[in-house]
Amino acid sequence: MYFIGRKTTTYKNVRINDSSVTTALRQERYKESINMSPDAMNRPDSFWQQNRHEPLSKNEETFYKTADTLLNMPAFERFRETINFIGTGYKNIGNYQIGPWFNWVSGNVHEGLRLRFDLGTNRNFSKKWYFAGYLAYGFKDRKFKGKFETIYMLNKNPRSHLHFTYKNDMDYGQTYYDEIAYDNIFALAFRKSDVPIKLIKINQLQLEYFKEWRTGFSILLGANRKLYNPVLNLPPKSAFPTPENGGETFNNFEVSAKFRYAYAELFLENAFFRTSLGSDYPITEVRIVQGIPGILNSGYKYTKLNINVSDFQKLPPFGSIYYNLYAGKVYGTLPYMLLSIAPGNEIYYYNKYAFNLMNRYEYIMDRYAGLNIEHNMGNGIFRLFPVNRYLKWRQFWNAKILWGDLSDANKEMNIQNGNPFQGLDGKPYLEIGTGIDNILRFLRLDLVWRVLPQPLPEEKYKRFGIFGSFRVSF
Repeated sequence: MYFIGRKTTTYKNVRINDSSVTTALRQERYKESINMSPDAMNRPDSFWQQNRHEPLSKNEETFYKTADTLLNMPAFERFRETINFIGTGYKNIGNYQIGPWFNWVSGNVHEGLRLRFDLGTNRNFSKKWYFAGYLAYGFKDRKFKGKFETIYMLNKNPRSHLHFTYKNDMDYGQTYYDEIAYDNIFALAFRKSDVPIKLIKINQLQLEYFKEWRTGFSILLGANRKLYNPVLNLPPKSAFPTPENGGETFNNFEVSAKFRYAYAELFLENAFFRTSLGSDYPITEVRIVQGIPGILNSGYKYTKLNINVSDFQKLPPFGSIYYNLYAGKVYGTLPYMLLSIAPGNEIYYYNKYAFNLMNRYEYIMDRYAGLNIEHNMGNGIFRLFPVNRYLKWRQFWNAKILWGDLSDANKEMNIQNGNPFQGLDGKPYLEIGTGIDNILRFLRLDLVWRVLPQPLPEEKYKRFGIFGSFRVSF
């Protein structure tokens, strides 16, 4: 299938050497900016006939009529909604939205069959308020779980909003926009065998305030209260002492501030959410977290610092390169879930942000530094095969290295009493990989080897793995 697009731009009443133009451009966030009038999409045809710089050509008129007819056909509208529902997981019904459908059915050894239903509002409900939540039920543990969140949009451009979340559910770890979550129908098929699933239930209250400026600088302020209750293959509360500051074991309250600078960053966005398309410049994030005991019976005092620098650059004719450099420190003697947990991956869907041959909760740290790097070489060795003119396969290599350490006090609390965690003890952890991207235009195959630390684990799935993933690429 081929798509041909043509863009024609005309100008009139052009001003040269006008100081008012340069003054207006200085206020824009991007070097090249197109600002559309809010009511531009609602103008009648008569408006455009009067205001076009020149009339449409015969071909343009034919396409205009064809597109207008197609977009107003009920059959085409149903087809478009169906494809959108399958691809994104969401479906709009009036002022509301259901989905994602791939979270509706899942399961694990603790909950058994897990059913979940999500319901939220869309832009037809309100352009200022967003409400969403889900209710889940496990047929083995016979318990309901759920989540509720709301966003109030203070300003759209530049963006600022308030975000409140209440959650009472299992913690499946961090998930990202291109990663399969663990409470997902596909994760049942992709899960590694012989890896014990680790579950911890959380009761969370969170309030966040986000504000950005046209310069690319943004700040996220948050207050977060969590109650942790390990339920499967993780050390229970009884294995840990009562906090020395008083309060309840595994109960914490923290405030945080994240500062982010991403000059000229581009987004795909809707009324309330957006996905970053990156920037031509490095993106820097600094996060500071302070644990405060005595609030809502919280028991832990600590400070966390983290810095992260990432960048994506095209290097013609050598493809493109992405890197993510990070480091952090945790001040305090804390149970494992409040330390830095190296992100592992227990399914065969490749996770760009995790160590794919590492289990979740395998390594814990209170100081760390790391580097993720990936070089997409374009055709690479496939340029030697004429058939790749049609296949368009791309070759890449990547490496993920992590250095971490754990203080003696945190070792004594979390490791030396027999709990199933490890510390890197100042040694590096290293994974390297290569593979094929752009298979059938959207599939990717990764081959990953674990190199350090030595000696390597006895489990074969921790030494080498083959992972798949999918994403739209151009």
